[in-house]
Amino acid sequence: MGIHLSGLVGGIATLPAVLAVLLRRHAPLPVTLVLCHIALTGFAVSIAASDAMAADSTGLLGKDRDGVIGWWAWPLFWPYHLALRVKLHYQRWVSTEPLYSRIADGWYLGGWPAHGDLVPPGGPAVVDVTCELPRRHSQPYSNVPVWDTHAPTPAQIEAGVRWALRQREAGRPVYVHCAHGHGRSTVVLCAALIRTGLAADPKAALALARAGRPRARFNYRQQDALEAWFRGQGARDRER
Repeated sequence: MGIHLSGLVGGIATLPAVLAVLLRRHAPLPVTLVLCHIALTGFAVSIAASDAMAADSTGLLGKDRDGVIGWWAWPLFWPYHLALRVKLHYQRWVSTEPLYSRIADGWYLGGWPAHGDLVPPGGPAVVDVTCELPRRHSQPYSNVPVWDTHAPTPAQIEAGVRWALRQREAGRPVYVHCAHGHGRSTVVLCAALIRTGLAADPKAALALARAGRPRARFNYRQQDALEAWFRGQGARDRER
């Protein structure tokens, strides 16, 4: 089954909730309120990222189609935004994996570029497969909003692939990223590899992606989503 964002965040949010209850008569009121805020933020994200809600709740954290997170979302969801940044920076500090990897000519797969200097060379167009991380560059951009550990829908995959192929036709390389360049983004990139004929099917596409980025992988949701797209949009392409 793999790790589920909903369960992970919900479990972590339980700690400040318990502390708020235990310390309510002993700690200063501001401390209790901060603990409650942290807990409520975690529970809100946990519910939003559940299987029942995930497809319709990707706007919860305030990110718009241009990759901008609204000003109101920072004070409202600061515990999640702060925890996510700390997690990302720590993991990149200790990891030996590069931020991005070249998968094929003109195709890159990787993690969130925290500033504009971190995108691949050649002025790439960027497909961002996250709903929680802001755009920090000025490259041509398309957002496919998906919660971590979840998968884009077949319609989202198709939209991402079509946009990416238009960018390739315009002569630009394409960088597909999520937070780490392992799951969500790999789904969209693999679909693009199939559409362009670089891979025959999801299995071959994942093998090609993993050849360039060994930690790329699918969980069961992502595997099912790519296979559903392949049976639908991908199959119709092959019949043309």
